[in-house]
Amino acid sequence: MNNKINQELQKIEFPKELHERSIMGVKKATAEQQKRKFKNPLVAAAIIIVLSTTSAAFAFPSIAAQIPFMDNVISFFYDEERDYNNFEAFSTEIGLAQTSNGTTVMIDNAVYDGTNITISFAIETEKEVEKEIEIRATNWFDVVGASGMGGSEKITKISDNHYVGLATFTPNFKNEEYPETVEITWNPEAFNSLSNDLAVEGDWSFAFSLNRLEGDVDLLNETVQNDNVNFTLKFVEFTDVSTIISYEQVISEELLKDWESVTPVFNVKDDLGNVYMNGTSGGGETSNDYKTFKGTSDFGTIQEGATKLFIQPIQIASLNSGKGHTIIELEPVVIELKK
Repeated sequence: MNNKINQELQKIEFPKELHERSIMGVKKATAEQQKRKFKNPLVAAAIIIVLSTTSAAFAFPSIAAQIPFMDNVISFFYDEERDYNNFEAFSTEIGLAQTSNGTTVMIDNAVYDGTNITISFAIETEKEVEKEIEIRATNWFDVVGASGMGGSEKITKISDNHYVGLATFTPNFKNEEYPETVEITWNPEAFNSLSNDLAVEGDWSFAFSLNRLEGDVDLLNETVQNDNVNFTLKFVEFTDVSTIISYEQVISEELLKDWESVTPVFNVKDDLGNVYMNGTSGGGETSNDYKTFKGTSDFGTIQEGATKLFIQPIQIASLNSGKGHTIIELEPVVIELKK
């Protein structure tokens, strides 16, 4: 890892929330646990003032032409590390919208790449909201049959009354047996301000299914290790919208005696110098008293002309809650790309 990346990582205290977000392996059972959902600290968000109490549901295609900002929601989320260029071409148009208390929530498109699910959505309000905002849904996405999931969301304000969002998550299934079709529900009972007690409550409820996007799987089972960490890259799957890496990490009891959590992140680049991940984590679940971590991470499609992929696993051993951490680097796994 170059000095610049190392310096950036050294600045970061990895809080307990990051580790919890990555290892949510057991579906929440109590009412209190069910209220805990993911939030991205970098997400834009909103305090929405609501006056009406009416609720309505309708199919989205009938109103798409009337709402220009809904055209190609994914374009608002292009960035240097994640290529969403193929999302619009290979995703499924969901076309669902519901209005409750004067606020309309709309699901645009979604894709299931066989491991991860990405959903684009939008929100339209009756009131102009402050520029610096944050939206948090009390109920996150749920996948039928999954034991838990890890993921993130981004929501961006694009005009006075309009917001676009992108959620990406990895459901965990027993024995990593991902179904050909996933059934998804989303019931965002409220969008809350994280800075005060203001919130908008409503009665939105969505349900839809997605078929698996087929890809090419390269079985690897390549292992890199040191005295305290044994990391195995199980396979890489290449689809039209993403590249997925599946892995298993086993750490020693001695390491866990000194550090409360050990979370894997990745640096990924190709032989042309394109960077796909830079200290980025993914979803997964732990077992064996936190010594074993099985997970996946994904990024965009591989740039044309690349012949090799370098995947470097990095472990963030942390005391959590900003109490300190250390970085453990392993040798990169080199993958020969098929032409």
